[in-house]
Amino acid sequence: MAKKELVKIDVYNGEQPNSKVYVLSMNVSGLGLYEKAKAITRFINKETKVLEQVIESDLRQVLRENGISIDDGSGQALEKAFILFETQGKSIDIQDRYYEIGNERIIGESDSSMTIIEEDNLISCAVEVTING
Repeated sequence: MAKKELVKIDVYNGEQPNSKVYVLSMNVSGLGLYEKAKAITRFINKETKVLEQVIESDLRQVLRENGISIDDGSGQALEKAFILFETQGKSIDIQDRYYEIGNERIIGESDSSMTIIEEDNLISCAVEVTING
């Protein structure tokens, strides 16, 4: 019987002021080849969406803190909010931290273009969000 994989989201201070690095990871040690392949597929197709939701929630909080209310939960409303944020002289940069990593460790890419790597039986992706202004 395969063991249950534990998916973690860690948030760290980034290298730049007003930045955070979001790291989604899962330990796949001890899994057989088939179970590991299934875990990687699930990580890429489903778990990265959870990370996207966490980042979106934090961005919505930043917008609210800057006096920008978002009409609803749609992507269109969020885009309007980002435009208002930019009119305040501020911007949000979102960067894939593994984008330029060596190809030998890259095992996939999510629908939203997050690079997924495997290193020492740990699969992960990382995104840095920087608030400028």
